[in-house]
Amino acid sequence: MNPMQVFETPGSVSLRFRLPSGRVVVTTADEPRTSVELVPLGRRGSDAIENVEVTCSDGAGGHVVTVEEKDRIRWGPLRITWGADVEVRVTCPPGSDLDLSGGSTDLRADGVLGEVAARSASGDIRLETVTKRIQAKSASGDISVRAIEAGGSIGSVSGDLDIGRVEATLSARSVSGDARFRAVRAPLNLATTSGDVELESVEAGDVRVQSVSGDVRIGVARGTRVFIDAASVSGSLTSELGLADDEPAAESEGDVEESPVVPLHVKTVSGDVSVVRAPAAVVV
Repeated sequence: MNPMQVFETPGSVSLRFRLPSGRVVVTTADEPRTSVELVPLGRRGSDAIENVEVTCSDGAGGHVVTVEEKDRIRWGPLRITWGADVEVRVTCPPGSDLDLSGGSTDLRADGVLGEVAARSASGDIRLETVTKRIQAKSASGDISVRAIEAGGSIGSVSGDLDIGRVEATLSARSVSGDARFRAVRAPLNLATTSGDVELESVEAGDVRVQSVSGDVRIGVARGTRVFIDAASVSGSLTSELGLADDEPAAESEGDVEESPVVPLHVKTVSGDVSVVRAPAAVVV
């Protein structure tokens, strides 16, 4: 197999990866073509790429580029592969959609992607900018996204969540992994069991955080008005902004126009809750 293939892909591009192991590295470039390079890893050398198939087909209004490990043994619903120790390097146009299904497969994407659906058992998922809906899940791998512009859902069992900007409604779940968000500018629904939560700067949106034993720290951006509804069974509650029991009253027509009030709803069982004023504007 040729380790490097180049496809002319004017119009939309969808990348589809089906790899039980290895790494996928995606870079976007402003040109109407997609290149796929297979780089063997480990002791198997060039033999590792022999069982990986790369194809390009026409899709709805564009092209579908598929990288998939072929089955070594298939008997009805039973599929057996050896696990290719390969790094897949892809260069594609900005705004390409990405669909990854892997076992221990790591994913790293630099640049701007469209819609993303990524599922990996133990692999890490690291993305830069996602302009359409995101769905990312991992069992023990970390999930890192610099900017989520169209919302969606992310979740990990024991891996950490590290998110830069949230610009649209997002649902996030973690069991034992920690969750860190740098700038929250849209509704966020976040739940953890034992992982700690840090929201560095909340600027807008309806923020709801639930945790069992994890600690929660929320920074409120300067100039942002908030209504705080926080409760913990055995953990401590501290706030530099004050805690309110009632929703803010509606403003009358004669009131001076102010920024909207951002509700912060925080519930924990034994975790501590701390609400602070963010020290400065967060740039991500």
